[in-house]
Amino acid sequence: MLLVGTCNPKGEESTYNGLYLTENELSTMATNGSLRGVPVKTEHKGSNVGKVVSGFVDARGCLQCVMEIDESSLEGALVSGFIKDGVASELSLGYSVDVQHTDNNKLKAGHKELLEISIVRKGARDGCYISAYQEPGKPVVYKQAEDAWAGFDLS
Repeated sequence: MLLVGTCNPKGEESTYNGLYLTENELSTMATNGSLRGVPVKTEHKGSNVGKVVSGFVDARGCLQCVMEIDESSLEGALVSGFIKDGVASELSLGYSVDVQHTDNNKLKAGHKELLEISIVRKGARDGCYISAYQEPGKPVVYKQAEDAWAGFDLS
């Protein structure tokens, strides 16, 4: 199964000093090929269920990734079913941050290393979700972004 989705919302400004990824860091990841081959997991745990095939930063500044799920493994087959059934519809980046101390005893976020992308029930960042998937030999299925207010009559 192939799937595509938003893995990270618009990056932070270049002057940002924190744990989130900046616009520059997202752009570098997308253009230097470092996304290719990054493992895909379920809920940041267990065996790899697939890998990233490619990635790009869209017009909004969000990181989009195309992932391939290995349905020949039990874990891959299960997560594919979760995606189709809407049980797991969001994405989450797993990365490490090298936090450093400055000379004036402040913390500075250093190098950030992408470890994996996870398919999750509920991601930590808003707007990170699976947009579409395609099973081998079948048409693309486009997923509707969840609207938390859809169940309420707000008129």
